[in-house]
Amino acid sequence: MAKDYYAILGVKRNADQKEIKASYRKLARKYHPDVNPNDKQAEAKFKEVSEAYEIVGDDEKRKLYDQYGSNWEAAKQAGADGGGVHFNQGGGAGGFESIFEQFFSGGFGGQTQDFTQTQQAVEPKDIEKTVELTLEEIDSGTKRSLTYQALDACKSCDGSGTVQLRAIRDCPNCNGSGRVRGIIGTGTCPVCAGSGKTTLESCPTCRGSGTMPTAKKVEVTIPAGFPEGKKLRVPGRGVLGTGNRAGDLYVSIREVSNSRFKRTGDNLELELEIPFTTAALGGEVTIPTLRGKVKMRIPEGSQSGQLFRLAGQGISKMGGQRGDLVARLKITVPKKPTDAQRKLLADLAALEAVS
Repeated sequence: MAKDYYAILGVKRNADQKEIKASYRKLARKYHPDVNPNDKQAEAKFKEVSEAYEIVGDDEKRKLYDQYGSNWEAAKQAGADGGGVHFNQGGGAGGFESIFEQFFSGGFGGQTQDFTQTQQAVEPKDIEKTVELTLEEIDSGTKRSLTYQALDACKSCDGSGTVQLRAIRDCPNCNGSGRVRGIIGTGTCPVCAGSGKTTLESCPTCRGSGTMPTAKKVEVTIPAGFPEGKKLRVPGRGVLGTGNRAGDLYVSIREVSNSRFKRTGDNLELELEIPFTTAALGGEVTIPTLRGKVKMRIPEGSQSGQLFRLAGQGISKMGGQRGDLVARLKITVPKKPTDAQRKLLADLAALEAVS
């Protein structure tokens, strides 16, 4: 009986890709081998869910699966696209017969057994991941351990979906007859090419899919000053394809907002609160930076909103230099002055009135 991939994913047949992806992620987290160590049932369920998502999560494969069920791969090889078969208009009778044997003799609803024909090569693919970093981590550089999932080519069959038998046996697709019944007639068995014999069988490891969900873990070193929008390449850590060819992993960063500093390029800005007495008389204040605290002199008569630049106290750059820190003054006054403060302020007000 053909698998109902929609039922496996717990979605309706008319579900959109957003629903399908959300359901797959939920089930993948639930049955992931890392979450269920040494649980064979969970591992089998995880593989089943991944297999289902590989089909219905792909628009082209889903269209064929909806029309041909478990025979969607044979339909694809025969030229079906979910809306019918494309015949060679200029090939004459020979072209028609070739298509007829490939498509109509594929056993769509006839004698097809649980056997997967040789698959196309699994192509290596790149994987992209994003990590969140604080300003402090961006400034100093950091390391991140990433764990992620990939549908790699099955190592047992190198992505072909079939394995070689030690001895010749009757073809399971045609039961050794060399002929299979299709939707409108019989034709040559596409698995054994009419010989009735085969030396291949469906790969028991991947169950003929050619791919296996693989958990990957890699430690990435992110250099100081690494900017948003740039991608860090980790060679060979993407999807593994046929022939041990692997794609790459690309890591980008997302900056976590900081309550104290505002970043502008390689520079940082902060609001520096000082008492009105310091602004009026001048004095030394302590300013926080990403790398500790520094002292800065405030000249007398400083005004609220005035900017002070501290060179080299901003974000590290990829080349090793640093941006600047810009402090914007915010003059504060006591909300509830003491009696002594009131007297002094009153005396100051009186002097200002005289002048």
